[in-house]
Amino acid sequence: YAGFNMCVFAYGQTGSGKTFTMMGNEADRGLIPRICETLFQKMVEGIKYRVEVSYLEIYNERVKDLLAKNSTHNLKVREHPTTGPYVQDLSKHLVGEYRDILRLMEQGNDLRTTASTNMNDTASRSHAIFTITFVQAGMVEGLPMETESKIHLVDLAGSERANATGATG
Repeated sequence: YAGFNMCVFAYGQTGSGKTFTMMGNEADRGLIPRICETLFQKMVEGIKYRVEVSYLEIYNERVKDLLAKNSTHNLKVREHPTTGPYVQDLSKHLVGEYRDILRLMEQGNDLRTTASTNMNDTASRSHAIFTITFVQAGMVEGLPMETESKIHLVDLAGSERANATGATG
């Protein structure tokens, strides 16, 4: 059985709050922490669940695993004949509770590529995709069944508009 899949993009000009919208801070949580917390709150006792997360960065058209130790921007994007595009060797991390996701999210954010731009001293210069794979296991007519859903939460690199001289950043 196929679950529901979704993708949310944060897109806009550098400094407009894309990363803050996705991540937030302790006082004002963003979409990723809110979605993850709600996911764990809605789990029903007696049903088996598996939750895995992965976190990748795309910088200068090269892919890096933000959750793997010593990862470089060398991962390859491949196409599976039935399941579609995937990143070869991207790590998946099993999480048992909401705090595990927060820890992994912070770990990955620390490794994101940032650089000074014309508009922001510490702008994220990369696209980042935080993926939650949610699997619910149960029985249908006496047979085991799994429903898998994927949630892709995408923080795109900022775009800079032309300044008064016509130059772009």
